[in-house]
Amino acid sequence: MAETEQVTAKALYEQLSSDRSPYLTRARRAAELTVPFLFPKEGTSASTTFDEPSQSLGARGVRHLASKLQLALFPVNAPFFRYSVDDLALQELTQADNMRGEVEKALNARERAVMAEMNGSMFRPIGFEACRQMLIAGNYLIHIPKKGKPRGHRLSSYVVRRDASGNILDIVILEKIARTALPLDILAKISAAKSSAEKPRDETIDVFTKITLNETNDRYIVTQEIDDVELDGEYSGEYPVDALPWVPLRFSYLEGENYGRGFVDEYIGDLASLEALTAALRDGTIQGAKVLWMVKPAATVSVARLSKAENGDFVQGDPDSVVPLRLDKQADFAVAERFIAQLTERLSYAFLLNSAIQRNGERVTAEEIRYMAGELDQGLGGVYSLQAEEFQMKVAKLYEIRMETTRKVPPLPKSITSMSIVTGLDALGRGNDLANLDALVSGAGQVVGPEAVARYLNPGEYFKRRGAALGIDMGGLIRTDEELAQADQQAQMMAMAQHLGPQAIAQMGGMAKQQMANDAQADQSQGEQNG
Repeated sequence: MAETEQVTAKALYEQLSSDRSPYLTRARRAAELTVPFLFPKEGTSASTTFDEPSQSLGARGVRHLASKLQLALFPVNAPFFRYSVDDLALQELTQADNMRGEVEKALNARERAVMAEMNGSMFRPIGFEACRQMLIAGNYLIHIPKKGKPRGHRLSSYVVRRDASGNILDIVILEKIARTALPLDILAKISAAKSSAEKPRDETIDVFTKITLNETNDRYIVTQEIDDVELDGEYSGEYPVDALPWVPLRFSYLEGENYGRGFVDEYIGDLASLEALTAALRDGTIQGAKVLWMVKPAATVSVARLSKAENGDFVQGDPDSVVPLRLDKQADFAVAERFIAQLTERLSYAFLLNSAIQRNGERVTAEEIRYMAGELDQGLGGVYSLQAEEFQMKVAKLYEIRMETTRKVPPLPKSITSMSIVTGLDALGRGNDLANLDALVSGAGQVVGPEAVARYLNPGEYFKRRGAALGIDMGGLIRTDEELAQADQQAQMMAMAQHLGPQAIAQMGGMAKQQMANDAQADQSQGEQNG
């Protein structure tokens, strides 16, 4: 249950920070071995110089796996979710077969509209950053407002508390904003509530956003505070449980923990070993590449003359008196190289670098996306299932609410009373619908013959359902029954004209003109009678 006593956002943030501390430590360690700037240490700025890792496998693996995860969660060429109609509406549609294609068309139009809104709001960059952060830190917070671009927050800038079932109880977000960037009404309210001296305008202040579940567990209360002053109006509000625009993501689910664990944290031992061995081998190789000549103390050769000698010169002396300095560490380096090869192979398999689950090409089919999602779900221990529930479902719902607010959602047929959003592997079901539809037509043709299929199949309804399964806008693409009848009539007239010759064409034109004149005269007479 959420706290009943009134607690300031700053106090709640400090209270929950102790539980977050070990997750921050592991996240920074994982970033040091992969991409340091993704999760820097506290106090860093844009001018901070990070320590570069000695190996690039960690960075390449994070980017590669994050790209696969994003493509599986939010594919480019197909909606990552689909609308599902409830059983009551399906029963009504079964009784009216001519409406089923229209419903599929309307649902597909809504799916494509939501996808267009997502792409137009620059969601994909935030989605890719969320995947990278979850791999490294295990957590990320996304804010999808009703207007404008979505935002993301690293784990270092927010705290969260969940119940035993993983439901969100409290979220507190900390943002540092320059005082000059605050609106004048906020500055006036802070100055009126605080009798302190005038502060510098270039000072950075802390803005806390507190999100708390109410006592009835049906709404979230959102408030913002600056210098312990609570802001009202547009800076506070209430949201239903299933419409909270702040989505705290986690890579893995652990019973009783408020935060998730990162993917890199599971392979931190191999990454640390690879980092140490690569650094040692690099330093040893640099030392071994250094050329030093050793001259015997009693040698007759002149060191100065030898060092100044040009290519091809003659120098007097004993060749055994001058020898190069040898490192003699080949055997040790070979052991290190073999171990590095083993670590590279293990980590490449962990980051799915060796699995060719996506072909090279511009278009990726739903079957490839399904295979990739299954590979992720199997290789990453069910992570895709968790992200489908906590990431895909929330994003689809929030963008649907966003489009309903701006009235951009295409209308649905009146026969649909309710519907639900299906995400995850089940969201690719329209591809299955297409395969089943083609299998039905092909199987029927093998059993009863193509002529019988053509007799019983309704071509217009078939095209509607096939277009919906392929995600194609069918508006104006397929002719209606009236347009087909008109086209058939024109074809008959053209065939008759070609058969009878030019005189028949002229006669038909005269008959048409006479008919038009008779129709005009009849309309005029009818108008005079009405007048």
